[in-house]
Amino acid sequence: MDEAYDAEGFGRAIRRARRARGWTQADLASWLGASRQTVVKLEAGGPVSLPFAMKALSMLGSKAVIARKSQRFAEVADGDA
Repeated sequence: MDEAYDAEGFGRAIRRARRARGWTQADLASWLGASRQTVVKLEAGGPVSLPFAMKALSMLGSKAVIARKSQRFAEVADGDA
């Protein structure tokens, strides 16, 4: 199971799931009704809409889970505020 804590990690997880299925970026883009460049942006952690990202996850047979950050991670984030 992949865990992602930022947009770049999310993009890497999408890329791994896509490659595990033997799909190209163009394949995924076609099935999502988007351009290949949008998939490239998603996999690079760039700005895409949340509905698009969730549709990509669903198409890849994956899901997102919202979970509490670990205490250590939460303390680091709070210190940056």
